[in-house]
Amino acid sequence: MGASQSDTLNLGKADLVARIKTRLESVDPAKAKELGGVYLFNIIKGTTVYSWTLDLNNVIVYEGAPEDDPDTTFTLTEHYFKQMVQGREDPRVIIQAGRCSVTGDIMRAMKLEPYIKLQ
Repeated sequence: MGASQSDTLNLGKADLVARIKTRLESVDPAKAKELGGVYLFNIIKGTTVYSWTLDLNNVIVYEGAPEDDPDTTFTLTEHYFKQMVQGREDPRVIIQAGRCSVTGDIMRAMKLEPYIKLQ
């Protein structure tokens, strides 16, 4: 296990989202805008839901839901969110196994890995 992966194992969901935000700052904005779209992530832990948004139209990440309806919404437990962003489990497998509910533009959502994976 590499240092970067072991560093992320004990982080909370808000910390992981902060790292995704930092990662987004290092990507090519033109390429991100080419994919485009607004993606809402609803992460469930117990009875609490933590929401954050990845807006590739404006190449930003922020806590909470977008003002307008998102193009795609992901709803999953904190465990599977961590598995997905840490690269411990393939996002397609998580989705296909029914561990993550996806509504909206699923085909575009399948191209998000370079923007949300922390490795």
